[in-house]
Amino acid sequence: LSPHLVWTLTLRLLKTTVYHNASSTNMEGMALLGDLGTHSMDCSTCKIRFLQPWAHQGLTPKQWQGLETVLHNYVSKFILLMNKVVKDEDEHYPFVLQASIGCELHPNGTSRQFCDAAVNGEDFISFSVDEGTWVAQRGDKLALSIRDLLNQDKSAAAVAQFLLRTTCINELKSFVQYGKESLERQGEAGCHSPLTEMQPLLGWCCQRLTPGS
Repeated sequence: LSPHLVWTLTLRLLKTTVYHNASSTNMEGMALLGDLGTHSMDCSTCKIRFLQPWAHQGLTPKQWQGLETVLHNYVSKFILLMNKVVKDEDEHYPFVLQASIGCELHPNGTSRQFCDAAVNGEDFISFSVDEGTWVAQRGDKLALSIRDLLNQDKSAAAVAQFLLRTTCINELKSFVQYGKESLERQGEAGCHSPLTEMQPLLGWCCQRLTPGS
């Protein structure tokens, strides 16, 4: 990849968690370089699966294992927090929480990191990478309580900042370098180019879970 980028490059993790009740959840994750799937994740164990032959580049096997552990611990804690607040605030099941997490690298060398979550398709909470704090995107008790609980864990916030600012950007550069042929083939197949400028959207996850879904 030329060091003089002419596109905005995006790497993001799309994560969906279905809360059936206080003791039953299902979670799936998919990482994408632009529109090209690179990794999948089943977070019963948070095992990362490589969807491209070059998708393991950028980290050592030990580092990938460490990332799996970090993700598993974080997801487990977040699920417990959500269930606690839902109980305390007398909210109702089922519901779906979706997140868009990742980074962008711009042609001028600047970058942007993002971590946004929605509940049942409505903006819920986001992480300010610059401030290292969580911000409620609505004023109800559920969002405000989750924000306050998450902001108590300063060490987790520091880890999130490092993963988004450093790990994500480094992996983005690595994947584009090693996956260039895959990206070009996708473009030739008539798909949207994964190297065009993209903004993280929550529209991908705006389906509301209803009983019997």
